[in-house]
Amino acid sequence: MTHFRHALDDTRIDELLASYRPGYSLEQAFYFSLEIFEEEFTYLFSRQWQYTDHISRIPHKGDYFLFRIAGEEIIVVRGDGDTVYAHFNVCRHRGSRVCLESEGQVRQMTCPYHAWSYRLDGSLAHARALSEGTDLSKLSLHSCQVRVFEGFIFINLTPEGKNLVPDFDSIAEPLRPWIAQADLLHTKIAHVESFPSKANWKAAHENYFECYHCPTAHPEWSKAQLHALRDGVGTPQAIESFEKRNRVWESKARELGHMAGKMNEKVGLPGAENICAQMVFAERMLVNDDAKSLYNSLTPDGTEMPTKLLGTYKADDEGQVDWGIGPSGFGYTTCTATAILRITPLGPIETDQVVTWLVHEDAKEGIDYDIESLSWLHSATLNQDRQIAENNQAGMGSSAYVPGPYTELESQIPEIHNDYIRALKYGRAQRPARRTKRRKKPDLTT
Repeated sequence: MTHFRHALDDTRIDELLASYRPGYSLEQAFYFSLEIFEEEFTYLFSRQWQYTDHISRIPHKGDYFLFRIAGEEIIVVRGDGDTVYAHFNVCRHRGSRVCLESEGQVRQMTCPYHAWSYRLDGSLAHARALSEGTDLSKLSLHSCQVRVFEGFIFINLTPEGKNLVPDFDSIAEPLRPWIAQADLLHTKIAHVESFPSKANWKAAHENYFECYHCPTAHPEWSKAQLHALRDGVGTPQAIESFEKRNRVWESKARELGHMAGKMNEKVGLPGAENICAQMVFAERMLVNDDAKSLYNSLTPDGTEMPTKLLGTYKADDEGQVDWGIGPSGFGYTTCTATAILRITPLGPIETDQVVTWLVHEDAKEGIDYDIESLSWLHSATLNQDRQIAENNQAGMGSSAYVPGPYTELESQIPEIHNDYIRALKYGRAQRPARRTKRRKKPDLTT
């Protein structure tokens, strides 16, 4: 196996984009090249709304955590009331990191180098020995846009007022009816696990958006999740088996006043195509005919599923919402719990996948839920997915790799690739004719 070693100039990147073949996996360089990763940062990561964490991680004023993406580190901090701020973790003096711990609680954020101190809103509070008359308002931490949606914190690295990003409400609002019944704002974090992999983020993305591999690679998931018949097996008989049982469930769910069915929206800037490759989707469907008994039989010690109902659900109808605001936040919400996956690119061949499990804010561990039964299925599946992604990455590094065709059971991936290629082409078409830097950081002028 040989990793991709060749630096790419602008001409070669344009050639690769032009050679994209819909319905096939991408050329090798898209999974390895540092130059392409830098283009992704400029035209995708820094313009997209990125899911970071749930609001219950920072319940009190001054609580913060660090969010890492593509070489950047962002301080996400709770202010007064419901206010949440996000700042680049870069001191405005000489560039030191300000917050060193991955999470904590502060009254002010003080740089450990020369003790410049910043208020929670990012404004400079104190800097010793600055020249008289220095305008402190010009030395605030560089900040990101922040939106909190149904308890989930999203940030955009592009500052407020720039017209390069899609409107968050136009992305999120179509999703709200599908998860509103769970009242996820009033949940709490019960458990968190990280599944870092030595693989390109697109390998993780592609794997998430198909279940063609489920019967082979995820025996537990395929047994527990009935939709694997439709999305993983895919024969006419298997599809009909799922749809027949799901139709029966839909009638029962609607009788309870619960959502059922599917939504799919694509979102771009007004008057333009989806130039930021942002996505939103939701489907509420049957988990399995007897999900409780099945899950209990599959857990290592036969422990019970969570029991305290979320939000306004009237009963556990054994359904779930499969939902997401891509490219980074993907959830599974049942009547009693949510597992949300965050996929974050860290480097050309380094990706972090973090799963956070949420339960009712009043749920008590050992009574209403236990960690083992709550987390076992996604934990087992993500460990398998990590190995899948790393194996795939290793194979794509071979001189024998050529893009292969996707099957009908992988039909979502070409759609995602189409948006991805379009976004890069659009961004590159808008750039200045000559660039002095390889990496275009977001415009952070204040």
